[in-house]
Amino acid sequence: LAHRVPLIVGTNAEEGRLFTRFLKLLPTTEHAIERVLSHTPAEVRERILAAYPHYPHPKACVEFGGDMIFSTAAWQIAEAHAKLAPTYVYRYDYAPRTLHWTGLGATHATELLAVFGIYRSRVGAVLTAGVDQRTAVKVSHLVQTRWNAFAQNGVPGEDWPAYNRVERPVLVFDRHTHVEYDPHPHRREAWAGFTLARG
Repeated sequence: LAHRVPLIVGTNAEEGRLFTRFLKLLPTTEHAIERVLSHTPAEVRERILAAYPHYPHPKACVEFGGDMIFSTAAWQIAEAHAKLAPTYVYRYDYAPRTLHWTGLGATHATELLAVFGIYRSRVGAVLTAGVDQRTAVKVSHLVQTRWNAFAQNGVPGEDWPAYNRVERPVLVFDRHTHVEYDPHPHRREAWAGFTLARG
């Protein structure tokens, strides 16, 4: 059951990376992935793993874990809610060099640094090591402007197209924010209908 209200939903570029280091809750290793897929029909398992051609390389495992938990939910929510009300999908790709150096990149929840304006603070200066602060503040301003516009009138900007099943537009927040149409379609399609339920 959903209300007919506009919605923003999205993910981060490297959702699963956080869970390889601190919170080992997602299947981001070959062993964990094989365990998760052990009761999945062979054709479904093959379809999903084919979407990650470098599997079991660690980067592919991280993408798998992030998609399984976060991206599939965002794709399903966007698809369902867009039938009822304007739905806007984003992907947050921005990460200052320090987050890349630590191996985290644009991982789960790093968009909150932009949403809450952390990059304008002393903590933000440390996170950006000074060299990325101007860009980080610019990205933060853009995110906050979009969220504020959405809160005021339900539209986060005329240049952010509402989601639809034909084009599947996604606003990508990064150093150069832009719209992508149906990014990673092979991954989205591979997860269609997947469930962990047995029987």
